Amino acid sequence: MKKRILSIIMILVTAALPFELIAQKQPNTKIDSLLKVLEKHESDDTIKVKILNDITFNYYGIDPRIGIGYGEKGIKLSEDLNDQNGLMWCLISTGACYWAASDYPKALELLFRALNISEKTNNKPGIAKASGNIGNVYAELAKYNDKTKKENYDKALEYYTKALKISQELKDTKGIARKLGNIGTIYKELENYSVALDYYFKALKYYQEAGEKRGIAVTLQNIGWAYSDLADYKKALEFFQKAIEIARQNGEPRWIMYDYGTIGELYYNLATDTTEKNPNFLLNTKSQKENYLKQAIDYAEKAVEIGEKIGATKQLIDWYHDQSDAYRQLGDWKNAFNFLKQSHIMKDSVYTQENNIKLANLDARRETEVKEKEIQLQKTRLEKANIQRLAEAGGLLGLIIIILLIYLSRRKSEKLLLNMLPATIARRLKKKEKPIADLFEEAAVVFIDIVEFTKFSKDKDPRYVVEVLTEFFTCLDKMAGKYGMEKIKTIGDCYMAVSGLPEPIPDSIPCAARFALESRDLMRSYTTKDGQHIHVRIGMDAGKVVAGVIGERKFSYDLWGDVVNTAAKMENQGIEGEIQVTENVMKKLDSSFILTERGEIEIKGKGKMKTWLLIGTNGNKN
Repeated sequence: MKKRILSIIMILVTAALPFELIAQKQPNTKIDSLLKVLEKHESDDTIKVKILNDITFNYYGIDPRIGIGYGEKGIKLSEDLNDQNGLMWCLISTGACYWAASDYPKALELLFRALNISEKTNNKPGIAKASGNIGNVYAELAKYNDKTKKENYDKALEYYTKALKISQELKDTKGIARKLGNIGTIYKELENYSVALDYYFKALKYYQEAGEKRGIAVTLQNIGWAYSDLADYKKALEFFQKAIEIARQNGEPRWIMYDYGTIGELYYNLATDTTEKNPNFLLNTKSQKENYLKQAIDYAEKAVEIGEKIGATKQLIDWYHDQSDAYRQLGDWKNAFNFLKQSHIMKDSVYTQENNIKLANLDARRETEVKEKEIQLQKTRLEKANIQRLAEAGGLLGLIIIILLIYLSRRKSEKLLLNMLPATIARRLKKKEKPIADLFEEAAVVFIDIVEFTKFSKDKDPRYVVEVLTEFFTCLDKMAGKYGMEKIKTIGDCYMAVSGLPEPIPDSIPCAARFALESRDLMRSYTTKDGQHIHVRIGMDAGKVVAGVIGERKFSYDLWGDVVNTAAKMENQGIEGEIQVTENVMKKLDSSFILTERGEIEIKGKGKMKTWLLIGTNGNKN
C-alpha cells in the first residue's frame, strides 16, 4: 500500500486557479449557461473574448482538451481585436489547460506571453496569476527528471514567490494562502519538512481568515502528508480527520473518498512501516497491528463504496489493491486474492476504455488530416497559378528568381530542422505526421556528466564556461556519430545519447557500450585549452523506451520510460572515471566485453540494485 493519491492532492493544492474551479470533475450548469450565451452572441468583440475565456477557465478542471479549443479561439479573436487585456487572460486560461493536459512546453509558451503582457501593462492580478501558473508547470516538470529536479523546483519557487509578493500587495487573502501552500509543497517535495510545515500553517491561517473551506481542507491534507513522510502517522491521522469533516460538510463525495483512502493508508503504515523513522512499530503488539490493519480495510471499504457510486474507476484500482495488501498482512489469503483480482479486472477495464477513446481520437484525427490535405492541395494549385501569372507578367527571368528564392528558403528550413531532429523524424514531420510517438523494444541510453562542474565553473567568465562545454559536447557529438548514436539533448553539463532509434538496429547495446568506453578513455586524458582536467561519470541502461516529438513551434525529440530514469541514476550514483551499467546491460553484452560486479547499491526511487562496471573489451582492458 503506497501513497498513490499524493500526486492527485499535490496537483490540486498547487493550482493557481481558484479551488472552486479545480475540484469540478463533472459537467456543470455554469458551462452550459456560458455555451448558450456564446451561441447567441454573434458579434466578434471583446465581450465574446471574455465569454470564450470564461468557458476555457471553467473547462480546466473538467476536460482541459476542450478548454484548449475554446482558449485558442479566444486568443486569435483577442489578437485580431488588439484586445491586450483579453489576450492576457485567454493566454493564462489556455496555458493552464495545456498544463492540465501535460503539454508543458506549450503551457510555458502561453504563460510567459501572458506574463510579458501583464508586466508591460502593470496588470498586477495578471502578473500574480501568470507567475503562479508558471510555478505550477515547473513544479510538475520537476517530478519527471531527477537530473533537472532541483533546477525546476528552484524555478517554481522563484515564480511562486513573485506571485506571493503581488498577492500581498493586493491584499488578496485567498491568493496569499494559495501561494503559501504552493511554496510549502515545493519544500515538502525537497524533503525540507520543517519549512514546508511552516508555510502550510501560514496558508491554513489565511484560508481560515477567508473562510475558504476547500483551501482549509487541502492544506490540512498536505500537513497530514508532511507528517506522514516523517512517519508521524498518528499526527497525520489527526489532520486528515479534520479534513474529512470539512469534506462531509461540503457534501463532496470525491474528496471524502480520497480522505477515506488516505486514512486507510496511514493505518496500514502504522501497522507495517518498519523503518527507523516509525518508533510506533516497535511498540505495536500483535493485537494493535491487527487493529490497525482492520482500520485500514474499513477505510478502504468506505473509499470503495463511494468510488463505485461516483464511477471513480481508476481510484477503485488502488482501493481494491489496498484491501488486498491489508488482508495479506492479516494472513487472510482468500480475501487478499479476491481483492487483488478485482483490482486487475478494473485495470483491464480502464485499459480497454482508454484504448477505445484512443481509437476514436485516431478516427477524428484521420478526418482532420484528410481535410488538411485538401486545403494544402488547394494552396498548391493557387501557388502554381500565381507563379504562372508572374511568369507571364515578368518573363522567364522573374520566374527563375522566384523558383530560386523558394528553393533557398526550403533548403534553409530543412537545414534548421535537421539540426534539431534526426533525419527520419524530420522527414516524418515534413509529411505532416502528428503526433510522432514510437515504442522501441531495445534501446540503450547513455548519460555522461562532468563531475563537480558547478565547483569548476564557479566565479569563471560565462563565456569561458560556455566555450568549455561546447568543446566537450562537440567531442562527444563526433564520438556519437562514429558509433551510430543519436544525441538527444544536453542537460546543463550532462550529455544524453541513445542507440537503437529512431531506426532500430540489432547491435544497439554493444554500440552504446563502445561509445561509452571510448568516451571514458577520451575524458581520462582530456584537458581544456588552459590545461584543466575534466572528469566524468557515465551511466547506462537498456530496454524499452518511448520516443517522440513534443512542441509545435519549437520541436524537441525526447525519450521517456524507466530505462531513461535508471540510466540517469546509474550515472548520478556512479564512480568518477567509470561506466556503471545495470544487470540488464551486463546480460546483453557478449564475452568480448569485460565487466566487473560492483555489487548491490541503494538506488534512489528503485531500492537495491545489482550494478556492474564496464571495464573494456578483450585486448583493450583499462
